[in-house]
Amino acid sequence: MKKNCNRPGRHKLSMFSTDPRTRIFSALACDHRIEILKLLRSGEKSTFDIAPQLNVDISVVSRHLAVLRNAGIINYRKEGLQNYYSIADQRIFDMLDICKDILKDMADKERERYSVL
Repeated sequence: MKKNCNRPGRHKLSMFSTDPRTRIFSALACDHRIEILKLLRSGEKSTFDIAPQLNVDISVVSRHLAVLRNAGIINYRKEGLQNYYSIADQRIFDMLDICKDILKDMADKERERYSVL
């Protein structure tokens, strides 16, 4: 599956938004970043832990982690040469679960609408 969230400059405008919700939703608008959050749900991970799981280069993971960090979604700590990342607020998963439920309801309504035809 092609991920189109790697285009340079895509998040610059939203990262400068005065509304923090824009920064959060923009940061979540990428499959790779959602997958990173899923990995971090089980606990702190390094860039080197995450890259093989996503099957992408470490530089790609680093860019995605920077977007999530700048949005305030994840924290990081440095240990030697390695950065370790963790979820800043577990409620981000509540938000993602609610979003998934809304999308499921929308899909169900759409299917129902077409089944009548």
